[in-house]
Order: sequence, then structure tokens, then C-alpha cells
Amino acid sequence: MQQIPGSLNIPKTPELLRDFEQFKQLLKKRTGLDLDQYKFEQTYRRIYTMMERAGYRKFTDYFAHLAADEARLRGFIDRLAINVSELFRNPEQYEILRKQVLPELLKNSMQLKLWSAGSSYGAEAYSLAILLHELAPNRSHQILGTDIDQEVLERARRGVFAESDLRSVPPEYKQKYFRAFQENGRTQYEADPALKRYLKFERHNLLSDPYPRGFDLIACRNVVIYFSDEAKDRIFREFHQSLRPGGYLFLGNTERIFNYAQIGFENPSAFFYQKPQQEVQRWRNAS
Repeated sequence: MQQIPGSLNIPKTPELLRDFEQFKQLLKKRTGLDLDQYKFEQTYRRIYTMMERAGYRKFTDYFAHLAADEARLRGFIDRLAINVSELFRNPEQYEILRKQVLPELLKNSMQLKLWSAGSSYGAEAYSLAILLHELAPNRSHQILGTDIDQEVLERARRGVFAESDLRSVPPEYKQKYFRAFQENGRTQYEADPALKRYLKFERHNLLSDPYPRGFDLIACRNVVIYFSDEAKDRIFREFHQSLRPGGYLFLGNTERIFNYAQIGFENPSAFFYQKPQQEVQRWRNAS
């Protein structure tokens, strides 16, 4: 019996590998999620562990268990997508947004169009909304939040967060933009309607759906680390096409674009990749 490199006690027999391939096909047919675009070893290990905890020895039996209950299937996708986030995650990077990136973009446009890709339950999108409202309030900014999971998108539309989601939010923002209330014996925080008016949440699969265009900034943080190198390269190239000239791609702490110049990006700051301004005239002519 072989083992997946870097894992402990995770079997990888020919029978299990064939069964896993069938599991992937069934999941794609049912949900549209293509696991072939994800890193194989990491994905295999995580799904095997979830399967084992559920008491199953075959991937196809585990799929039948998931498919029998829509909420159970959504929960599986939620865990697989690792919908873990918080507002103002890595605050020092949001300071770069606040002090440098967004002011630069606002010099060129009164109304900005932003995309939080892989937005989960909306923590990142609401963080962007706070910064935009602070820097340029009462304008018709647009922030699109997308994810493959409909359940987390419903949470995002509601705009309700736990105390732990707000631990990195500056105290003045927490007081100004969130209303505390009790729900099921726990303190929850609802975002101010002034933020919600900028936001729209839609389902989008980065691996298969057409990409929207014309963004000043795309934030996609701690999402592509789970994808294969080929999928990542394709996603970064699509993001480049989705940005207006001068626009920025904002990545997470563990993510880098090593061939950014080949794609057409500049790298003015860590975690920020910019589409060059010199493309402005060509973009205007094309539009």
C-alpha cells in the first residue's frame, strides 16, 4: 500500500484511486465543482479524512451519503472550500489599501468597481466597503462578491458576523459600522446598510465560469493556494483581463505570482499586482 507524500496513514491503493476518480466525476456532475483543477494530494487527503470521519471506506459510498441531503452536500463543499475568513485579515495589508492603492485609484475615477473573488461569507467584501465609504462616501461604488457556495453567499448578503470575525477591525470602524444584537444566546454584529448598498453577491466558479470585466481592484486572497499550478496561471491571466489599466490584483499572504511580468503585471508592493497604466489608451479605444 502506498501513501501520499507528506501524509500519515492515508491509503492510496489502485482501487481507492479509481474510486476517487469516480467520486470526482459524480461531484462535478452534481455541483459543477471540478476537483481536477485542485492540487491532487492535498484534495485527496482532505476528502479521505472527511470520508473516514463520516464512517465510510469508499469515496462513491461517501458521495451517495452526501448527495442524499442537500444541506449535507453544501456543508461538504463549505469545508472543502475552507470558508474561514475575518474582516481586515492581515491589517497591515489593508493599510496599504487605505493609504496607497485606493487613493491612487480614486484619483482616476469617482466611482470604483471592485471584485472580491472567493469571498466566502463576505468578510473581505465588507472590509473593502468600509475603506471605500471612509475614503469616498456617498458615491456609487460597486463591490461584487463571488463564491461557488450558495450558502455562504446568503450569509454574505445578510451581513451578520461573529465577534471572532471582527477581531482585526479597528475599534472606530467596529463602533461606526456594526450593530450588536443577540441571536441564539450569542452576540452577533450586523453591518450598517451604508455598506450593504455597495455590495452584490453572486455565485461564480473561478475554474469554469466567464470572468466579469472592468474592475479597478480584484481581491482574491487565500483562495488559489488550493488550485493546481495550471489552474492558478489561468486564473491570474483571467484576472489580468478583468482589470482596467492601472487596476490592482490583491492576493493573500501565502500567494505569489512568479511569472507576473510574463502575464503583464507589475509588482509595486508585496501581495499587490498592477496592470500597467500605459494600457489606458488602448483600453479606451477598445471601449
